[in-house]
Amino acid sequence: MRKFHLNTHTFYIRSFNVFFTEPLRAGRGDSGLNVIVTGANGFIGMHTIRGLLKMGYNVKAVDIGTERLEEFSSNEHCAVHNLDIIDDNFEDLVTMGDKVLHLAAVARFETAEADPRRAVRVNVEGTLNVIRTCIEKKAERLVYSSTGSVYSLDAPVPIREDAARKPSSVYGMTKKMAEDWIMFYGNRLPYVILRYGYIYGKDKDWGAIGAFIKKLSKNEQPIIFGGNQTNDFVYVKDVVQANLLALETTYPNQAYNIGTGRATSIRDICDYCIKAMKSDLKMKIEPARTFDYSIFVYDISKATTLLRFEPKWSVLDGVTDMVKEL
Repeated sequence: MRKFHLNTHTFYIRSFNVFFTEPLRAGRGDSGLNVIVTGANGFIGMHTIRGLLKMGYNVKAVDIGTERLEEFSSNEHCAVHNLDIIDDNFEDLVTMGDKVLHLAAVARFETAEADPRRAVRVNVEGTLNVIRTCIEKKAERLVYSSTGSVYSLDAPVPIREDAARKPSSVYGMTKKMAEDWIMFYGNRLPYVILRYGYIYGKDKDWGAIGAFIKKLSKNEQPIIFGGNQTNDFVYVKDVVQANLLALETTYPNQAYNIGTGRATSIRDICDYCIKAMKSDLKMKIEPARTFDYSIFVYDISKATTLLRFEPKWSVLDGVTDMVKEL
């Protein structure tokens, strides 16, 4: 059992937090069940909003694009707002007691590398605006979607939350800077930082798994870079579980690794996709990229102990389920 240091004391903890099995049945006047989701129009945002509504939360869905959010247009418990988190009028949406799930970001490595100033403006300055607003409006907490890219490439594996944060990419650097601002204001705003592993799932058609399946669906050869490097691939349905738990945990002001605790090679991932798509195509192997971890796998014991996070999907099962939903 790992030991955790909370509020300067050391605890060996068994958490009594529970994951919800019945809807919470929110009422309009119940501020504890009001959640603002930034980046709502994105891949994780859409999946999470479905989970929030299923559990009975009232949702304010915020994004600069709202076309996918039309799915919720007839749901009285979801209000859609076309708004940039950098805008000053973002503060008009937040009321006392709201919980804020901050997903909005420039989230792709290549996009951040191509325009670092925009990545800083959105990922760092945008987050700072969200923090400032949450403090001024007395939000109940901020849950922040971070990434394993904040860790050093040579972090000891399995990677723990106290491993050195030394990003090797513009994207990772901006997420670390945002984390630092959140922790700096932690005495004024309770927070939970979720450092996601490599997320995959329906509606994400980029990245290793999404790109493989997209290529295979077009009868094109999937491309892998290197192939022997491993990652901690976590299905989006497990990420939704983590997001919901973070909104209710009694252990805030912590960072948590969200993954499976299992390493899978890119080559094996591509094989899973080829089999799931029932394809005869072979993978094309390109040289490995410098910003990819050679071995990346999380220690998720802190999340399983304190959040009661329990990943339910193996990579093979997740890819199979993802393809089934295409």
